[in-house]
Amino acid sequence: MLSSFWAITKNAFIEIIRQPVYGILLLAGLALTGLSPAITMFSMASDETLMVDMGLATLFLLGLVVAVLSATQVVSREIESQTVGAVISKPVGRFLFVLGKFGGVSLAMSVFCFLLSVMLLTVLRIGVPSTGSWRMDYPALLAALVPLLLAMVLGVYCNYFYQWNFTSTAILVSLPLYVLAFGVLLVVNAGWQPELFPKVFAERHAWQVARAAVLAFLGVWILSSVAVAASTRLNVVMNVIVCLTVFFVGMTAQFLFGRFADTFVPAWLALRAVPSLYVYWVGDQLVAEVPYVPLPYVATAAAYAVGFSAAMVSLAAFLFERREVI
Repeated sequence: MLSSFWAITKNAFIEIIRQPVYGILLLAGLALTGLSPAITMFSMASDETLMVDMGLATLFLLGLVVAVLSATQVVSREIESQTVGAVISKPVGRFLFVLGKFGGVSLAMSVFCFLLSVMLLTVLRIGVPSTGSWRMDYPALLAALVPLLLAMVLGVYCNYFYQWNFTSTAILVSLPLYVLAFGVLLVVNAGWQPELFPKVFAERHAWQVARAAVLAFLGVWILSSVAVAASTRLNVVMNVIVCLTVFFVGMTAQFLFGRFADTFVPAWLALRAVPSLYVYWVGDQLVAEVPYVPLPYVATAAAYAVGFSAAMVSLAAFLFERREVI
């Protein structure tokens, strides 16, 4: 059972990251996050706060798009192309099929959000050039650019000489490169001197931003479970509509239903049926004079995400169990 689950998960993951649209969205997200200091340097508000908000919003919104497209690619299109019958005709149950596809989507989302989060923390160390005394942090600049350029060069090389898929190769290569580059930033300061956990990270509350990025990923993960459930019955257009509706209602659920939950039973039910996505956006907390995102809060939000995603996967299995496939 575990081998079948891993095989489905791995195939779904590879199929997702091989798609050019995944690579384009990832590149767009890295570019928007990497250029955010230059974009926010002319703002009238706190430049670094606006930069962090822009990075988290990029992760959240592009993550939603990737979740919908990924779920559609590995579930609904496989059903429509009638290739799903070849999988479930083997000793693979429909629940295991759905669970494996969700695992592949989750793995692809993890890679996407991790790379964008690393880029956000890297540009946070670079800072916003808003004063005349600002100096470029060249180690951080190289950590942002070199892994991306190396991954693309290696992707082109492997595609040309070995016929490997460019998108998947570049993405898989970029993972260890960005991990290594960020690891160097944790032990080297802006002057190329060894310094364990440079103080610039503490001054700019990098670990609080990292927790906010984890929460954003959990919110995207919930949306990916909704996308997988919808993909068992709907095509890509309807899936997009459903996920956008869930996103906007989930972000405003407390405003729409919370005010009436104590006196109106339907509002109480709606507040608990709709995912509380507003929980995963803590951009306002990062605006505080001393940003603070408690670890217990992150743990509670993670438990909620796991529970809601499990419910959506169960719903997806229920819907798929009753769908006729050839």
